[in-house]
Amino acid sequence: MIKKVIDYLEKLNIPYRLLRHEAVITTEQSRQVIHVDNCTSCKSLFVKDKKSDNYYLVVLSFDKRADMRGLASLVGCAKFEFATEEVLWQKLNVHRGSVSPFAFLNERGNDIPLIVDYDVWNGNSVKFHPCDNTATVVISTADFRKFVASLNKRVVVTPPSDKTKKLTPSDKNT
Repeated sequence: MIKKVIDYLEKLNIPYRLLRHEAVITTEQSRQVIHVDNCTSCKSLFVKDKKSDNYYLVVLSFDKRADMRGLASLVGCAKFEFATEEVLWQKLNVHRGSVSPFAFLNERGNDIPLIVDYDVWNGNSVKFHPCDNTATVVISTADFRKFVASLNKRVVVTPPSDKTKKLTPSDKNT
């Protein structure tokens, strides 16, 4: 998968840094092993609407808690739950612990929207593993947007962080 990701980035003329390292499972481990200045460490969650078969890929800054109800409300759902390992493999051809936006390169169909944390979408650069936890790819946020746009993804960006603010229907950013 690393080659597939790199080949795609090169096809789009997206500059990247490929960092090889020991296998990491959690975003905290990743931050300790792979430190890149001015770069957002991200976590990716593959979730589904509890009441339907609609799936979403959520990308958050590593240190943010996933508010499953708040995130779901951004796309008109009541609550998210984690997708099963079986569905993750069927939809994105990756295993739990290997999910990142680069898994969209394996997507069967093009029906999985991307929900991105405001701070990730508006940062300097981001790092994701290329669906292999022994490597990390670093790209600018502008190039991350270019990558996502090349896939014709529906993107929903969360509102800016404000611990006192609750999401309301008028706060939806679709």
